[in-house]
Amino acid sequence: MIGKMSFRGEGTRGGGKHFRRSRISVAVFTLGMGCAAVAHAQSLETQAGNAKAAPTESVVINLINLLVKRGVLTQANANDLISEAKSEAAQAKSANVAAASTTRGGVAVVNGPTQPGDVAVPYVPQIVRDQIRDQVKQEVVAQAKAENWAQPNTFPDWVSRIKLDGDLRVRDEYHFYGSGNANNITNFAAINQAGGFDINGNTNNTQFPTQNTTQNRNNLERYRARFGLTATLTDDLSAGIQLATGNDNAPVTTTAYAGNNFGKQNIWLNKAFFAYKPTSWLNVVAGRFDNPFFTSDLLFSNDLEMDGLAFTFSHDLPANHDVRLFGTLGIFPIQYSANGFPNNSTDKVGTDTRWMFGGQFGAEWKINEQNRLKGAVAYYDFQNMRGTLSSPCAIYLGATSCGTDNEAWVPADMFGGNTLIALRNIVQNPNLAPGLTPESQLFGLAYNYRLLDIKAQWDTVLADRVKVRLDGEFVRNLAYNTNKAFSAASLPVNNYDSTSANVNQGDYRSGPNGFLAKVTIGEPDPSSKGQWNFTIAYKYLQPDATLDAFNDPDFHLGGTNARGYILGASYAVARDTWLSARYLSAKEVYGPPVSIDVLQLELNARF
Repeated sequence: MIGKMSFRGEGTRGGGKHFRRSRISVAVFTLGMGCAAVAHAQSLETQAGNAKAAPTESVVINLINLLVKRGVLTQANANDLISEAKSEAAQAKSANVAAASTTRGGVAVVNGPTQPGDVAVPYVPQIVRDQIRDQVKQEVVAQAKAENWAQPNTFPDWVSRIKLDGDLRVRDEYHFYGSGNANNITNFAAINQAGGFDINGNTNNTQFPTQNTTQNRNNLERYRARFGLTATLTDDLSAGIQLATGNDNAPVTTTAYAGNNFGKQNIWLNKAFFAYKPTSWLNVVAGRFDNPFFTSDLLFSNDLEMDGLAFTFSHDLPANHDVRLFGTLGIFPIQYSANGFPNNSTDKVGTDTRWMFGGQFGAEWKINEQNRLKGAVAYYDFQNMRGTLSSPCAIYLGATSCGTDNEAWVPADMFGGNTLIALRNIVQNPNLAPGLTPESQLFGLAYNYRLLDIKAQWDTVLADRVKVRLDGEFVRNLAYNTNKAFSAASLPVNNYDSTSANVNQGDYRSGPNGFLAKVTIGEPDPSSKGQWNFTIAYKYLQPDATLDAFNDPDFHLGGTNARGYILGASYAVARDTWLSARYLSAKEVYGPPVSIDVLQLELNARF
C-alpha cells in the first residue's frame, strides 16, 4: 500500500546524484509494499472461487477438499466454508483499495494475476506522481540553496554579463648575430626620436646612431601578461577593455623585459572598444581592438591592436551552407599631425592625418569533414604616409623647426627597411664657407603604401589522424615607383644602409613584394593536454613591400628587407598550458650583410 511518504536526504556531501537515487529507492520500496498487499488479496480471491477444482496453491481450500473426500465434512458444509473464504478475500481487497485511496488518491490493480507466476501491476494515479515530484523538487531546491550551487539571484545581474579572459607568457630569448655582419647600419628611428641629427660631416664628427648588429644577447628573460574584461550591455551591444604589459607603447608587442632592478613593470591600455551586432551576420567594432583582418605576421604583428572603426560580416551561401562568405571594411587613424605646428610661426600647417583604409573579401569552403579551404583578397591603403621636402628653412637664423617636420616617421618602433627621404631644405649660412653650415635632418617615408594582399589557408587530415595546415600569403605595394621617388625634390635614402647622403638611382636597391609559406603539422592551437604541433615557414620581404613598423618584431628583429626560415614546436602540458620553442633565422635581401638568428623558449597559459 502507498501511505504518506516523507523524503529525507542523507546529508549534502553526496551531491545531487546520491540525493536522487535515495528518493527513487524509497518510492520503489513503498510502491512494492502496496503491490504485495494487493497481489496477496487477489491470489486468495482467485483460488477460493471454485471449490470443486483440482488442488490449488491455497492450503485452506486443499484442506477443505481433503475433509470432504475423507467423509469428515459434507459437500454442503464445504461449500459454506469456501463461501466464507471468498467473502473474507473480497473484504481484504476492499480494505486495501480503500486504504490506498485514502492515503494517496487510490491504487487499483490492473489485470490481476490469473495464472501461477502472474504479477499484479499497480496503477499510480497522476495526483500521486505529482505529489512525489513536488516533494522531491522542494528538497532538491533546499539542498541547492544550502550548498549554493543553484540558488537564483545569489549575485547581482551584472555579474552574469561579465566575461573575464587573459593570458600569461614567460620567455627565455637569445639573439645571435652573424660574424660577417656590417657594423655601421644607421638607426634612423633614434635620429627622428631625438629631433634630428647633423648629417654634415664637415660640422659634425659624431658617429651616426647605429644599430647593434654584432654583439649576441643571451638569456633575455621576458614575459607578457594580458587581462581583459568584456561586458554584455544588451543582446546586441557589448564593451571591452584589456590591460597588458610592455616596456613602452610600441604597437607590435606587449612583451616586457625582466632585469629592471626588480622594479615594477608598466601596464598599458591595450584594448578599449564597443561591439555592436545588429544582425547575426554583421558586427561593428569601434575603439581599439584586435586586428579584424584575415592575415599573418607578414604584414601585421600578432600582438598588433588597431584603433578605429571596422565592419565585419560573415554569412553562409543560401544555396550551399558549406561555403561561408566573409569580409571586413575599416578606417584606422595612424598618426595625427601636431596641433598648432610649427610652434614658432604664425603660419600653421593644416591637419594631415595619416590613415589606413582597409577592405577584405573572402570565402571559407568546408570541402568535407577532413578538408577546409579559406582564402581572401585584401587592399590596405595607407594615406599621407610619404614625406615631402620643406620650404627653405634657415636654421642658422634660429628656426627650431621646418615646415614638414611633422611628416617625420616616428612610430614607437621604426625597425628599419623602408626607404626614407630627408625632410628639411636647410638654407646655407652666407657668412660661412660653402659646406660648413650644420644640417640637422629628420627623415620621412619615400613612398606611400597601397598594399594588395592575397592569403590562403588549407586545413586537412593525413591518415585520418594527423592535422596539417598550409598557409600562404603574397603582398605587393602598388604605390612603389622608383622613377617617381627619384624625380622628387628630396632623393631617397636606403634605410637599411649606412649611407648618410642621397644615393643615385643606379645604386639604389629596393622592392615592393613579399610572401610567406608555412606548414603546420599537428594541432594548430594546442589547448588540451598532449596536443602538439610542428611548424616550418619561409618569409621573404623586400624593403618597401609593407610598412616596417607594424609587422613581426621577432623575425630579423623586426622590419622589412629580410628573408629566411622559421622552425617551431609546441606541446600542451595541461589544459590551455603549453611549452613552445621557435628558431628564426633571417638575413638581408639587399644591402650590407646583416644576419640575425633568434631563439625563443616559452611557457604559455591562457584562461
